[in-house]
Amino acid sequence: MTLSSPLVHAFHVHPRGLCGHHEPARVVSTVKDLEHRLTILALGTILDINTLSHERWSRLASLAGHWLLNPSQVAYQSSQQVLITMQEMRILGGQHIPRVWWQICRGVQGRFKGSWRELIDINKDSAQMLQRYLQQSRATFPVLAGPVISARWLDLTHRIGGLNLHGWENLLIPLSKRQVKTAGLFGIGENAVHPLLFNALLVWTTACRKLPEEDCGLGVCPRRN
Repeated sequence: MTLSSPLVHAFHVHPRGLCGHHEPARVVSTVKDLEHRLTILALGTILDINTLSHERWSRLASLAGHWLLNPSQVAYQSSQQVLITMQEMRILGGQHIPRVWWQICRGVQGRFKGSWRELIDINKDSAQMLQRYLQQSRATFPVLAGPVISARWLDLTHRIGGLNLHGWENLLIPLSKRQVKTAGLFGIGENAVHPLLFNALLVWTTACRKLPEEDCGLGVCPRRN
């Protein structure tokens, strides 16, 4: 099982981290309000899909309670105002993100009175039911409904959001041919892996510094050995 990989252990558990890096989104767990945490994780996943930036997650966590992180308030703003505010807050990703976030918040407000918890409740706290629901509602939840983004958001919702999602361990993200080759260096032969391992592979690929074993939680590293 890919969750037992040393990559996952180093990234998620080991005090030294993976290549000196820990889960960057873990800072969101310090936000006390559940709805605030879930909102930050949703926006952060949309913004952070390829960068895995601790600074960006920290920035979002510091904005907990701001109207931009309240679906009920965002829904009644214009997408242009969302853009301006993201620019002012220095959290803008791609130019499409403000409208995407505005649409998602309108969906959460219109269908669930602004509550992510209600969305999850209606889908019986099931990771697979939630993925199917999002995929069937792509126009309402653009980007977040994608198979990779939704899997990463649900993974973070389970591990950092503080909700126990049934079937979380069965979430999968397909690997590119290059990623399959990288995973093979660690004895992983699957073409699709859990989001936690997917994140760890991204970190190792971009951040490995061939650290001495005593400075790296990975232990046996293909690049070092």
